[in-house]
Amino acid sequence: MSSLARTEAPDQADCLATDQEWDLVPLIVNAMAEKNAGQRKLAVQSQISKSRLGLLLHSDPAKRATMSVPELRRILVALGIPLMQVAIAVDAPLVGPLFHDERFANSISMLIDAFKELPSMLVTALDEIEGLDGTEVRKEWAGPLRQAVVEKLIKEVTAVMARRDVLSQISSIGL
Repeated sequence: MSSLARTEAPDQADCLATDQEWDLVPLIVNAMAEKNAGQRKLAVQSQISKSRLGLLLHSDPAKRATMSVPELRRILVALGIPLMQVAIAVDAPLVGPLFHDERFANSISMLIDAFKELPSMLVTALDEIEGLDGTEVRKEWAGPLRQAVVEKLIKEVTAVMARRDVLSQISSIGL
């Protein structure tokens, strides 16, 4: 197996400590409220029985049934939520009110589109470099790569804002 495909196995204690962070029910319930979709409508759209859906989304975590991956996928598809968006919501620092802030919806959507194919593109690019076996890539590069993406995004947004400002000034002059 390629070193690119390997990840360190998480410590079991770490996994148990983050179970609450991976509670997807509040995310699903929020999405249902935003889309004005009750359990009956979601049951029909997801093809999960209303009684089973009620157990999966029970307000008391102790009384919830364990959701299978296919059930989660059906619910997400029915609500129009990309899986990567869920991963960002539960596994990234941008959680809570900021994650649901409409001002950032386009940014999150753009990042999902930009990065969902990035791993396969990176592996393909690295595969095309002669003499590279994959061990040269380092996990520590994630920080600088992240910083470069943010700097590029800021540069592009600033350029768009500057162009808008120039056009606004030109139109106010009456040209």
